[in-house]
Amino acid sequence: MIADKCQSLIEVLLKDDDNKYCVDCDAKGPRWASWNLGIFLCIRCAGIHRNLGVHISKVKSVNLDAWKPEHVAYVQRMGNSRARAIYEANLPDDFRRPQTDTALESFIRAKYEQKKYIAQDYIDPGPPPPAFDIDDELKKMKDQKKNKVSGSGTSKTISSNPRPRPSEAPTLKEKATPNLLDLETIGGNDDLLIEVDTETTNQSTTTQLTYTSGLSLI
Repeated sequence: MIADKCQSLIEVLLKDDDNKYCVDCDAKGPRWASWNLGIFLCIRCAGIHRNLGVHISKVKSVNLDAWKPEHVAYVQRMGNSRARAIYEANLPDDFRRPQTDTALESFIRAKYEQKKYIAQDYIDPGPPPPAFDIDDELKKMKDQKKNKVSGSGTSKTISSNPRPRPSEAPTLKEKATPNLLDLETIGGNDDLLIEVDTETTNQSTTTQLTYTSGLSLI
């Protein structure tokens, strides 16, 4: 989103060494800004800037208020270091920054309202171009979303891993069964014993066929 893009740019600017301190009182960790002046402020100085009026200073919270690309552009162009070089160009050498609220407000009004210490050769360059083009950013976001959706719909070929077929049972090799018709009857009351060897892969099976007396073979 546009607001997220602006927020990320502001956070990058806050990492600059001079932007880590309030431009007016040197308090550490400023979380406010006067976007039209392009400076970062502490909460106390931000309150004083509000009292100056929006024709002089337009105050925003760094993370609680919504920023636009044109607001970010002012802070990108100026920043605390350059702002001091411009608005404090003629400060006395022995100047010490005030710490009381009354003295601090007097200093801020003299600095921005009366422009008492401003560089003589400074000319306001006017509004800067936006930090980024909103239409281009929206187009990029739309393309990224489209590519993401397209990529998630890509089908993947899954190689099949079929279940192995069960191994076939080993073929039994049998000896030819003797033709009982070719055998002669053995003894009237004696049993007839025929032995057939069945040969398999791992074992030999012996089948005994017993015929009782009185079996007649034709």
